[in-house]
Amino acid sequence: MTKASVGKMGLGNLGHGASTPPRKDARTAGRPAGRLVGMVAGLALMALAGVAIGDELHLKDGRVLKGELVRQESGFVYFKIDGKSAAEVFSAEDVAKLVRSKPADAAKPEAKPEAKKDEAKPAEATKPVEAKPADAVKAEASTDGKKDEKKDDLAKRAITGRATRVAMLHFGPPPDWKGLVGDMVGLTISASAFKAAIPMLKEDKVDVVVIKINSGGGLLAEMQPFQDLFDNEYEKEFRTVGWVTSAISCAAMSPWTLNEFYMTPEGNIGACTGWSGNLVAMKGVGLERVLAQMERASRAGGRDYRVMRSMQIQEPLSANVDEFGNVEFFQDYTSGSIKLNPPGQILTLNAVDAVRVKFARGVAASFPELMSVMDINEYELVGQKASDFIDNGMRKMHQIEKSVGSLGERFRLSFQAAQSLRGEQNRTERNREVGIARRALEELQKQVKVNPNFRFMLQFPGVGEDGITDEWFVEMYKTLRRIARDE
Repeated sequence: MTKASVGKMGLGNLGHGASTPPRKDARTAGRPAGRLVGMVAGLALMALAGVAIGDELHLKDGRVLKGELVRQESGFVYFKIDGKSAAEVFSAEDVAKLVRSKPADAAKPEAKPEAKKDEAKPAEATKPVEAKPADAVKAEASTDGKKDEKKDDLAKRAITGRATRVAMLHFGPPPDWKGLVGDMVGLTISASAFKAAIPMLKEDKVDVVVIKINSGGGLLAEMQPFQDLFDNEYEKEFRTVGWVTSAISCAAMSPWTLNEFYMTPEGNIGACTGWSGNLVAMKGVGLERVLAQMERASRAGGRDYRVMRSMQIQEPLSANVDEFGNVEFFQDYTSGSIKLNPPGQILTLNAVDAVRVKFARGVAASFPELMSVMDINEYELVGQKASDFIDNGMRKMHQIEKSVGSLGERFRLSFQAAQSLRGEQNRTERNREVGIARRALEELQKQVKVNPNFRFMLQFPGVGEDGITDEWFVEMYKTLRRIARDE
């Protein structure tokens, strides 16, 4: 989905597509990016090898940022500001100049003798290594199970003297709901509901939470709240796993920080493309920000960032698995024996490939099978209060979503009718239409307060990339008063 402030991922129309900036980035589907050519000479210094230490990035808006240059490529500058853990992305067109301290290469220790072997290799034998942000170069975890130990402690702990207490929460309506409830992340599926369920799970002394995923995408605005919630709260309180029936776009990206994934036999995950407005593919700085965000989410989940990258943009992907089960990914279609994503396509993993490359730890067609694959021999299904809360919340939000759609249409038709009824002779009929439009507008405003993401659903004249704002409502009320007075 995706819409400026919001990107939508995986759906179409009325904001259905794929998922707001990560919420802080009003527009997760970005602004036009420029090319490095045409930049001032000072910026050209970035082409020098190595990361600089103590750099200053001078922006055309007058800001001077201190930190270190991470990398530049394709018209974007990755710069890590002092005091921040992650690199930020800037369009080259927004940069006035770069003032560098000494290149980091000068401060690096002398290369070990064995590291010089590559220098003797023929040029065709050496593969270029893709540069990554400095904060991404922390012992990059492969998909062979090298996970965040702090999180994995919950998976390894032994529960003795009683059955393991397992709760299952639906991230999207299950198939047996027959499509009667919508599956959009940010509308029917909300991070706030999952957060509110935590005290219920604790009260029921839950050990393991299974997130059963079945969604075709949603609003990019909801992606970061879900990632933070799963990474910082769920996985610290419970052994939390994703069990995938279908996880497309934002539905794949939102739980990406989870360490454990399992698949149903028909399970699929991927196709994380972003769209904004009338199904315009994300590009520029907005896309770069989401790519960087998902690199961080990949690290949090203990998996290679290349997998998600191939799900977001048309990057080929192949992999090898050695005799010890270690997985190595290649951002091409020829280096690995396992062909995952050919050039020009977006990656979606099926259950077989997900297990082959260690993204998923196993396949289970039923809940008892899942417990067996998870090595839980004795368990009891608990957490019914939390499960019902999530399910009922989806049903309620679905009804509100339908209501918002009909209210939006009622407002649009009455507003247009009122505008067309000019003149004193049409006063009575005009005021009737103004009244209908005003009441619809009031109801819309109430529903947007219930779920702020509803503001991205509807397209009206004057509604920008941030959706229906408070200012838009104020302006509509003023316009209706002017129409009533025939001004």
